[in-house]
Parts: sequence; structure tokens; C-alpha cells
Amino acid sequence: MRTESKLNTTVSYAVQKWPVRRWLYPALLALIVGSWFIYMLVSNSWHLFQTYWPISLTMLFGSFVAGATPQGGAAVAFPVFTKVLHIPAADSRNFGFMIQAVGMTMAGVLIWAKRIKVLPRVILWVTLGGFLGTTLGTFWLVLPNPYPRILFTLGATAFGVALFTSRWVLKCPPQQELPDWNGRYLLLFTGIGLLGGIFSAQTGSGADMLTFIALTLAFGINEKISTPTTVIIMGLNSVFGFFLHGVVVQDLGVAWNYWLVAVPIVIFGAPLGAYFTSRISRDVLITFILILIAVEMITTVILIPFTAPIFVVVGLVVTLCTFCFVSMLFYRQRTIAGTAVS
Repeated sequence: MRTESKLNTTVSYAVQKWPVRRWLYPALLALIVGSWFIYMLVSNSWHLFQTYWPISLTMLFGSFVAGATPQGGAAVAFPVFTKVLHIPAADSRNFGFMIQAVGMTMAGVLIWAKRIKVLPRVILWVTLGGFLGTTLGTFWLVLPNPYPRILFTLGATAFGVALFTSRWVLKCPPQQELPDWNGRYLLLFTGIGLLGGIFSAQTGSGADMLTFIALTLAFGINEKISTPTTVIIMGLNSVFGFFLHGVVVQDLGVAWNYWLVAVPIVIFGAPLGAYFTSRISRDVLITFILILIAVEMITTVILIPFTAPIFVVVGLVVTLCTFCFVSMLFYRQRTIAGTAVS
């Protein structure tokens, strides 16, 4: 009995001295970087950097954005790839899934290790809905060009409007939790994940932005809580998207080379962005995100020719977004603000 007690004490001391939160991130970092280095060495793929250096340069900034904002690495990669580098939308989407599967997942690990506040139940149900939506969007709801690029811009712009309204138009104090979790929330966030997954299947990002819009507009959740929540959501959905295209559909193609020259960058950049978000003020974070969205919207208007069908689609989407935003704001004013006053 004394030996068993001594063993238990020793194990307990070891667990306290080397907690999982402390060593999980560096262990995963070493595993991924080591595996990448061995692959590059064995396959003699170092020449890819000379060919695809613009990809590496793009993700130097994109990975930081992935960890620091609710938009994901695809928020930088997709518009730059499709508009500047003239890479097909399908390859850009695949790369977005692939690179976020590494960068945003590692950012999520760092968020967990640093005990940064998130909303676990939102993460669970949006992720499950996102898996289904990504599957539907991959096999049955595929949009032709240039609609994925238009859709991405519209989604980012709607996200920016929601963010600006939440911070500087509404005067309600930011909330730290969802009030009285119930079955309606479960259905709501599963539906958001479903729609976001369909969106992500076209552009590589979307479930994170839609979740952020709902959390901030309808529930008034503090952006410094909703942001890490959506980083984890998009990381998990990106792992699923990577699996779907890499194992099931097997259509990664040249995106695999893009991924190889970006992995050693995003593995550090995305966690750095997540840490940066936890240290800066709320207004600095929001301003940073709005600048990115403004650049995305302006470049779309300049670089993509708008035809009559595109104008119709834009009009319909804007009308739908306006209705949804008004509904969410009405709910927030009636429910959340009323709860705060009482």
C-alpha cells in the first residue's frame, strides 16, 4: 500500500510539473515541422520555394490574419490567389482548407493552452453542422466562376458591416456568455454551421465569419471571445475539408505544392496571431479586421467584371443579409439588452 501511494504521488507530481497544456503545443509543432522537413528532404522538393515563393509571401501575412481574426487564412489566400496570382478558385479553396488545417488548428491548440476564453458548445454544434455543410457544398452545391469570388466578397463585407455596427453603433455592453443555453441555440448554431460549411466548400472559409456575425450581432458577445471561438471552429472544419478533398475526392493537385511552401510559415504565424489577439485592445482588433475587409471589397470591384446576372445575385444577397441583420439586432435589443437591464 505504501509503494502504491508513493507511485500515485510521483505520478501526480509529474502531471503537475508537465501539464498537457504546457507541452502539447511544442510537441505538435516539433512533429509537424519534423515531418515536413523529412518529406522535403526525401522528395527533394526544396526547388518549390523558387517556383512558388509568392505563396509563401502571401501566407506570411495570411497566417497571422488566420490566428488573429475570425476570417481565417483563406481570407487573405483566396482573394490574393484568385485576383492577383490568377489561381483557379477550386485550387485556392483547397489550399485554404489545407493551410488552415495546420495553421488554425495550431492556433486553436495555443488558445487552449493559454486558457483563452471560448464558447465550447458553440464550437461543438457549429462544427458538426459545418461538416455536413462542407459535404453538401463539395458534392451537390458547387458554384461556377466567378461566383465563389463574389460570394466571398459579399460574405466578408457583411461581416464587416456586422462588426462595425456591433462596436460603434450599438451601445449595449459586450456579453461574456450566451444567456440560458437551450435547444433553440443548438438548432441555431447547427444551422449556422450548415450554411457556413456550404459557404466554406466554395471559398475555403465561411463558417467562422457566419458564427462571428451571429455571436456579435444577435448575442452581443465580446469580440475577444468570439474571435478565438471562431478560430477553433474554422480549424476543425478545415481539417475535415482537407480530408474530404485529399482522401475522398482526391483533387488537391497543385495545391499540394502550394501547401508545402507555406507550412513552415503558418505553423508559427497563426499561433502568433492568436496570441496577438489576446493581448491587444478590442478596438485595435476591430479596426484591423475592417481594413482587411475594405481592401477585399475594393479589389473585387476593380478586378472582377460585373455582369447583369452578377448584379442580380448581389442584390438578392444584400437584401437577405439586410433582413438577417435587422432580425438579429432586433433580437439583441429585445432579449440581450433587456436581460442586462433587469
